[in-house]
Amino acid sequence: MRRRGSLLEWMWNIVQQGERRIIRVMVLASVVLVLMQLSATRDPVEFYMAMAERVEAPPLDLPPLEKSTLVEAVNIWNVTLKAVPAMPVRVIQNGKVIATLAKGEQQLSVQSGQIQLDGAGISQRVQVQVLKKDPQLLEPRLNQIFVVQGNQLNVSVRP
Repeated sequence: MRRRGSLLEWMWNIVQQGERRIIRVMVLASVVLVLMQLSATRDPVEFYMAMAERVEAPPLDLPPLEKSTLVEAVNIWNVTLKAVPAMPVRVIQNGKVIATLAKGEQQLSVQSGQIQLDGAGISQRVQVQVLKKDPQLLEPRLNQIFVVQGNQLNVSVRP
């Protein structure tokens, strides 16, 4: 027969070993959790700045624009452009080709906003000059010259 003392000692040893294992697992889990948090946040300052932006500057709920405001803002203007030398520079507005400067000089009816001078595929240097414009227009300026050489330029048209 076994003695009672040895059985109690045996059970106490099992409890102590279990406690050690639980402590080891908890320490290991804590280390893994810290490592996962550090890997998720690469730059801690950036994380805190993003959180501050969300708190300090919530998105604004703006009412939709009225159609009448948009209709009033669109005006048609007459502008005359001249390409030197005459090359097929395309004049684009709102995604549509409104003219080509292949003949050299071209009078255009454009809306307020922007036009794009597209010289893609032209290896030669082309100067596009504003010869005439409506007097109410601030941009483009009269006799202003834009240089196009295989690139695209945005030109502002505003009263």
